[in-house]
Amino acid sequence: MAIVSIIGTISLVFLGVACCHASLYGEKMTIASDSVIIFTFSILPFLLIGGLYGYLISSIVFSIAFVCSLVYNMDNAYKMAIYLVPMLCFSFFGQYLWFRAVKKTILSAFFTLVLTALVELLCISLVAQNCYAPGQLMNLWKYLLREVIVIFGTAFFFYLYYSKTRDFWKYPFPVGVAYTGYYQEEEVRKQLRKTKVSYKITAIIIAVEVLLGIFVAFFMVALFPDIKEMFAQGMNRGLILSSDEAKDMVQHIENMNFTLDATAISYDLKMLLLMLCSGVPMAGIANFYTKTAIGAPLGNMSDFMREYAESDDKKKIEVGRRIEEIPVRSHDEIKVMYESIKATVYAIENYITRINEEYEIEKELEVAREASEAKSAFLSNMSHEIRTPINAVLGLNEMIVRESEDPQILEYANSVKSAGNSLLGIVNDILDFSKIEAGKMDILPVEYHLSSTINDLVNLIAVKAEDKHLELKFNIDKTLPTQLIGDEIRIKQCVTNILTNAVKYTEKGSVSLNISYRKDGEDSIYLRFQVIDTGIGIKEEDLEKLYSPFERIEETRNRSIEGTGLGMSIVKNLLALMGSRLEVKSVYGEGSDFSFEVKQQVSSWEELGDFRERYREYLGNVQKYHESFVAPDAHILVVDDTPINLTVVKGLLKATRIHVDTAESGMETLELVRKKKYDAIFIDHRMPEMDGIQTLEALKKMKDNLSIDAPLIALTANAGAGAREEYVAAGFNDYLSKPVNSEALESMLKEYLPKDKVRECNSTYEENESAGKATKHNVSEFSGDDDQAGNDTGIIDTEDNSDIYDVLYRLQGIDLTEAEKNCGSLETLKEVVKEFLTTIDTKADSIEKFASEKDYRNYTILVHALKSSARLIGATELSQMAAYLEECGNNEDEEQIREKTPQLLELFRSYNEKLSAIVPDASEDDLPEIEEKELKNAFRDMRELLEAYDFDTADGIMDMLAGYRIPDSYKDKFDKVKKQMSAVDRDALIVLLEE
Repeated sequence: MAIVSIIGTISLVFLGVACCHASLYGEKMTIASDSVIIFTFSILPFLLIGGLYGYLISSIVFSIAFVCSLVYNMDNAYKMAIYLVPMLCFSFFGQYLWFRAVKKTILSAFFTLVLTALVELLCISLVAQNCYAPGQLMNLWKYLLREVIVIFGTAFFFYLYYSKTRDFWKYPFPVGVAYTGYYQEEEVRKQLRKTKVSYKITAIIIAVEVLLGIFVAFFMVALFPDIKEMFAQGMNRGLILSSDEAKDMVQHIENMNFTLDATAISYDLKMLLLMLCSGVPMAGIANFYTKTAIGAPLGNMSDFMREYAESDDKKKIEVGRRIEEIPVRSHDEIKVMYESIKATVYAIENYITRINEEYEIEKELEVAREASEAKSAFLSNMSHEIRTPINAVLGLNEMIVRESEDPQILEYANSVKSAGNSLLGIVNDILDFSKIEAGKMDILPVEYHLSSTINDLVNLIAVKAEDKHLELKFNIDKTLPTQLIGDEIRIKQCVTNILTNAVKYTEKGSVSLNISYRKDGEDSIYLRFQVIDTGIGIKEEDLEKLYSPFERIEETRNRSIEGTGLGMSIVKNLLALMGSRLEVKSVYGEGSDFSFEVKQQVSSWEELGDFRERYREYLGNVQKYHESFVAPDAHILVVDDTPINLTVVKGLLKATRIHVDTAESGMETLELVRKKKYDAIFIDHRMPEMDGIQTLEALKKMKDNLSIDAPLIALTANAGAGAREEYVAAGFNDYLSKPVNSEALESMLKEYLPKDKVRECNSTYEENESAGKATKHNVSEFSGDDDQAGNDTGIIDTEDNSDIYDVLYRLQGIDLTEAEKNCGSLETLKEVVKEFLTTIDTKADSIEKFASEKDYRNYTILVHALKSSARLIGATELSQMAAYLEECGNNEDEEQIREKTPQLLELFRSYNEKLSAIVPDASEDDLPEIEEKELKNAFRDMRELLEAYDFDTADGIMDMLAGYRIPDSYKDKFDKVKKQMSAVDRDALIVLLEE
């Protein structure tokens, strides 16, 4: 690169000297023939310096040559314009790469030749000779011819030099660099480019010069008297003239007037040319300065801001970092603006980064929220799946508690109730974890009997401890108060989890439960629970894992021990909600000590004493169920697609004498409310075709809804976190969770039924019970069966278990042991099988219909229900097949549904024959034949009852007809009516009974 600089510098010096020489002796640098100039080469050094070095250096060199001309050849200084024009032309065309192509080279030479010839005509033929006759224009050809060779020759020299030589030979000259590959780099071009600002400044300078030249003509008129005075004073200073001659000359000068003639025009043009010769180079230098120091930074910042503004947020950060690459060397407002832009860009970058981080956090939160919703959905489904059969078990068991007088049966029933509640507790462990995570777990203080709580804890853990041959020790402070106020369920849940873990992780030795207290004022205590075991203990480093959900300590060692790892996490969170914490002491290999204490209000300071004896007294004092109110004028509607759930609710409300209508679908509900006004409506969430929420919305939109003001209560097994909020937000008035609690159901009805229809009956009941009448009276009024009123026990007689077993034993395709375990008793199993049998055809047809229509939502609901009901009666294969197709329905696996559904339906329908033994084969010969007239009247009465939505009385008529032999001509119709009654198809029955 040093050689390049040397070559460039030497060439510049040589051409600069040549330019200065041309400015002084340009008129001699010609070739003439017979005094006619045919060729001139005085402009050659100016062409070369303009084409090689560009306008900046050529402007400087020209200014030096112009000064030389002013000093040594002042009279002809204005003729320097002849050299200025071609120099600027070649500088312009060279910098804009015109010499790269032949056509542009020719055009550049032509324009330069014409402009140069015009300036020569002006300077030599017009101004110098003070002759402005039109004929002078003919001299233009002379100037064109004598400059054509040097201009075109130099132009083609540049073409060959810039387009044919290697880049190395172009580097010595600034313009030559523009023709190299280096100049093609975008950043280099940005630094050397012209900007609008530099163009404007250059144009302004040149315009000012031209305007000043024009104004000279006017200035001449204004200054002419001063010029005359200057001449007159010169004469008076005693020049070569005599005094008289001087006086005459002065007088003559003073009498002169300004005249705009050829001389004045030439004077003005010379002034203009001189100003251009000085001003244009100055404009070029100013242009370069503004281009590099002002225009380039402004242009680069402008380009940067345009690109930055058009970039999206991701690219903004990448583009913004290029702000550092913009060179700003000045220390003025441009620098201030640059620093401000840079600060703004960095601020925006930080803002975008923060927004992106927040967006990423929001995405993670959204993923977490979706995962939580998916988990809640799973828990909801699991809750529905498990709690629905528990609802049936506990509901039917409640009937036993209400109607039985046998102490032994009551003890069994209470054990069933306790076990059922324990089973619900297992489900609730997972549901509670979900509620805790969602922040929706509440502590609900209620009054409870401490001996009952302790007894439940003993019963829950005793069997597990006995199975592992562990000694179970209880140390209960006898001075504990008997009645406390607090969240008994959550306290029992915490202790149960701790006791269960103690038994699980103890192989030999003992588990001790210590319960004590300390007073805290007049009406409260701190109740303390302590569980000590001789198990495997916990390592110091594993104590932190104790509260991590789904994480178990020493997973490998304890892999044979069942558990989810949720228990202690739930305990920790529940205790925190109750203002307490769990204290843990453990020695690895020796055992552990878990303890906590919770503040409880005291309802009764009566001492507990022996808690087992207290519990027996407590059971003895618990009143047998009786209704808290009666409402014989109240009408409610219960909507559920599972008939057994409707049976349970009707049974629970039997003693209240409320009129209960039922519906198994949303559409049936809409029909019922058009015909009848209800005081309250209970709606199950999960139903085919129209679910509970859709039914709710339809009810509120109906214009002919007679029950538009009736309270709407969600009835569902969904007990997951947020369920209550979901139903209330959907528009329900309240929420009742399955399994239905009879007290909660009655309490809710007391709140929502019209007050004038509700009659409290606590005192009445006690009086009637002492007379042994209450139960009989209520059952008789509810059932309308006079025979029932004569049953002193209030319990309907049933077949012996041996007879029931004989009937059930003849059934095919069911696991009788499993079915009995699922239903709780043979009597219940028999009724469930009957219910299952009557719905086979309608359910199978519906499943087949939804599968063919690809209505996977309703299809999945039906196979889900079939899975549960088939498992309930012990039809294991059918239940498993339905479970698989339920999963296919959730995934909308069309291929598997199409392939497996026919197999499911074939197996399902085969149970018509397999379960047929459940229906007794009564010999019709032994039955009296009903007369056709009476049968027609019965059918007419049934149709009227069904039109009024009174299915119960219509069922009673069907039961009455079952005691008669049906005439042959009506057997087919009777069978159809019987089938549609089982399907509860009101519309089909009305049409059938009209025939």
